[in-house]
Amino acid sequence: MSVQTDRVLELLLGIGLSFDEAPLYLYLVKNGPNTALKISRDLHLARTKVYRILDKLEEKKLVNQQLQGRGLKFEADTYKNLELLLFEQENKLNSLKTCIPILYKDLEGLAYVPQSNSKILYYHGMNGLKQVTWNSLKAKGGLCLFELADMSAFLDYGFCEEVRQEFVNRGVHVRELSNLKKMPGWTNVLEFPKHFWSCRYIDPKKLKVRFEILIYNNVVCLYNYEGKEIFCVEIYDESLAKMQKQLFDFMWDNAKKMKILDEHGEATVLR
Repeated sequence: MSVQTDRVLELLLGIGLSFDEAPLYLYLVKNGPNTALKISRDLHLARTKVYRILDKLEEKKLVNQQLQGRGLKFEADTYKNLELLLFEQENKLNSLKTCIPILYKDLEGLAYVPQSNSKILYYHGMNGLKQVTWNSLKAKGGLCLFELADMSAFLDYGFCEEVRQEFVNRGVHVRELSNLKKMPGWTNVLEFPKHFWSCRYIDPKKLKVRFEILIYNNVVCLYNYEGKEIFCVEIYDESLAKMQKQLFDFMWDNAKKMKILDEHGEATVLR
């Protein structure tokens, strides 16, 4: 098929014709009136199927019938009737839009309500790690983090920058506890370390961070990316999250403050 034919088929599909209807309609546009038998042979379709497709195209006012001396033929109606098809689709879409609030309400009434708000979700591999990182953007107000290393060490830099920008956009402040005394610059989202990030040093003799832990809302998320297998767990439990938040705050109060040295997040422990 030509580029023009491919483009026309794609547009016909886009305005609502099916994968069966579009090629048959285009065949009639290009070849003029034809019998169902001829259409069947040229398009390699069963004649019964051709009749079914023609019926649907007639309903859409895109095909009409002609009774000629040698029998019944079908021809494409004026292509301007395609505008009627678009008009019908537009009306259906507008009607569906008005139904959305009702649909939401009905689905809410039908939705399964768990007996407990507690649950555990497991994730594997790099995609799982990206997912739990992205989920942390749901944090309301603040995110607490026991960090092994900057997330750019295990996720691609572009994704990490996108997450940092989203923290800024959503106004999420990140507090981080780390065993690292010094941190080189790690971001070009300059507003993040300036307004939405703070870090403190915890002596590994007091607490060795072996798992990265995120605490926000009613979620405690744990993962480790240093071995061969990346394994992540999200625990949704209000009481556990509150207790972990208290432990984090206790360690935060006993950790050493770090000074941010430049706009890219370079930091060091205050003497």
